[in-house]
Amino acid sequence: MPRELAIYLDGPYGEGHQDWYRFEVSVLVGGGIGVTPFASILKDIGHSNPSAITCKKVKTALVQTSCVYFLWVTRTQKHFEWLVDIIRDVEDNDKGHLVSTHIFITQFYSKFDLRTTMLYICERHFQKISRRSLFTGLRSITHFGRPNLPSIFSALKRVHPKVEQFGVFSCGPPPMTRSVEDAAQAMNRSDGATFHHHFENF
Repeated sequence: MPRELAIYLDGPYGEGHQDWYRFEVSVLVGGGIGVTPFASILKDIGHSNPSAITCKKVKTALVQTSCVYFLWVTRTQKHFEWLVDIIRDVEDNDKGHLVSTHIFITQFYSKFDLRTTMLYICERHFQKISRRSLFTGLRSITHFGRPNLPSIFSALKRVHPKVEQFGVFSCGPPPMTRSVEDAAQAMNRSDGATFHHHFENF
């Protein structure tokens, strides 16, 4: 009679991005095709029961996700029109205002370029009167140029002074994820909250 064989399975393990809900405040940074995993998260938020999203049992503590910041870095929003539709769905269905989306269009020159300055003025004026972006038609804020991540992370610490652990999740080309890592490490060298960075390169 054959001996019984015991098999132990450990897992399954998903990508680090799936842990976004384990933090009170999460920052999602997607660049290029790297927005793909975040599109799934946004769709989940837009089409699920908000209470099922914002309250998760993590070990013995109940973590309340109060805010998700999605930073979309793209050369032009026309490269990923399908993502605009997903963001629009989130804006329409996110009744608890869980998600704050910022779009960074990098095809324009520096903020000191005359053309970019005029576009910036037009964009801000249009958003002020219509509460929508002139470029995307979304309520999400459109910026020109690459995100200043150290400044953004510092602002998050000021906006959420009681938060001790920020979750930062980035996906995209290596230069972008390196810049996110550098900004997170710079924050961690200072007093206050810790920024936990998880990344994947595409």
